Amino acid sequence: MTLVDLEASQHQLGTAVDRARMGEDRDLAARVRDTGERFVRQLFGALRLTRIHDLRNAVFDKPVQELCASLGELEQLLGAIHLVTVEGQVYINDVRVRLDERLDTAAQLGRELGRHDVGGMSFHGALPIPAMKSLVDAFGSEPNEQQPRSVLRNRLQDAGLTSIDLLGAYRFRVGDEPSTVSQADAKKVRERAASLVDATVDSLGADRMPNPLPVRRAVTELLEMGSEADLLSTKSRGGSAFAQHTLRISMLSLVIGKQLRLAQATLQDLGVAAMFHDVGYSTREGATPATADEPAHPGYPPPYERHGEAGARVLLRQRGFHEAKILRALAALHHTRRYDHPAGRPALFARIIAVCEAYDAMTVLGPRTVSPPEALASLQAEVGTFFDPIIVQALVNGLGRYPPGTQVLINHAIHGVVVGLPTGQEDWDKPRVRVTQSNSDMVEAEAVLDMSSFPSTLSVAE
Repeated sequence: MTLVDLEASQHQLGTAVDRARMGEDRDLAARVRDTGERFVRQLFGALRLTRIHDLRNAVFDKPVQELCASLGELEQLLGAIHLVTVEGQVYINDVRVRLDERLDTAAQLGRELGRHDVGGMSFHGALPIPAMKSLVDAFGSEPNEQQPRSVLRNRLQDAGLTSIDLLGAYRFRVGDEPSTVSQADAKKVRERAASLVDATVDSLGADRMPNPLPVRRAVTELLEMGSEADLLSTKSRGGSAFAQHTLRISMLSLVIGKQLRLAQATLQDLGVAAMFHDVGYSTREGATPATADEPAHPGYPPPYERHGEAGARVLLRQRGFHEAKILRALAALHHTRRYDHPAGRPALFARIIAVCEAYDAMTVLGPRTVSPPEALASLQAEVGTFFDPIIVQALVNGLGRYPPGTQVLINHAIHGVVVGLPTGQEDWDKPRVRVTQSNSDMVEAEAVLDMSSFPSTLSVAE
């Protein structure tokens, strides 16, 4: 791959995002906007009506009937419907619903849902009139002071509304908007993202439609944390081992994407694709292929050899034909392929994820792990065959000579672990190190030393 090829790929990805923001195709988006606008106005009207009339009043019959009809139309268009309110705007499955700003309907709907600490809802099917009345009645009730969303969720489940998921408050950074959460807690961000991975896999395993919106929100938070958050070296108790692996792959992919100077929106798409890359394991296509003596065993996750194909099928269940969806599916399908595959080079996102997977396998997953510098050296030995040489170099540039997690010795006496990422050539081989064991009175354990301003010799600990 040449730099010209890379620039062309970047330009193609950027153009795709500009042409179809958040990946919607234009025909479907127009229909979703029209039907979504009607649904949002009807939902807001029904919620406000509960302030005036009892739900048993006949005045509710027609509004609820129309609300059910609009939801049914959206289900025909989209399958699962994901409604999100964020900062005075309403989105339905990545498509912004255009409402009359003079009426402030979007912001008011956000406040209505926000009373219960709800930022959005996912409908995994149309609702009959009695169920819709139960939904409106639940949102019209007074919220619980301590745990409003949990209490509301329990009330919906008690009413039999198990096809509805409640989502928390959303915050997106759009375009070139500056970061506003640079001081957020990296550990909490990581734990939320890991928990989201587990919830997403559980949802897909239950044959529900993929919902990229919460995942994109998590990726946006990771991007806003920046290199100062030390995301790659932060330990987390949240999520399963699978979720932690997925999150590491996403963060490593973002490191590479930044080195390739991908546009901000394309970085988000890359992070989302990385979060979804192993969802094939959520399916139950059969873990053991058929042999001459025994048929395949259904009901288990697919083996490694088939999980990419299974993941692509899962992601293609999302309604509509748009490039962001195809990029995610290609990343899942191709991420196990060699760079020199006879059928041609894998997709760009897949090549990035493949490098990250190999690095994570060598440094974390085992069975025999090596130090991060050794893992980078192993990757470089396979460029041109297994891995894209430019992407491997981007990972080396992004992680530095001593990647996060590397156990080091300072002045042959002080033990430490590298935290954070380099900011450029100046500190590429002078990382920040958290002291784990010190024999010096001048340096305390747990102190973080900036090697660019700390005269010392640095070596990888044996």
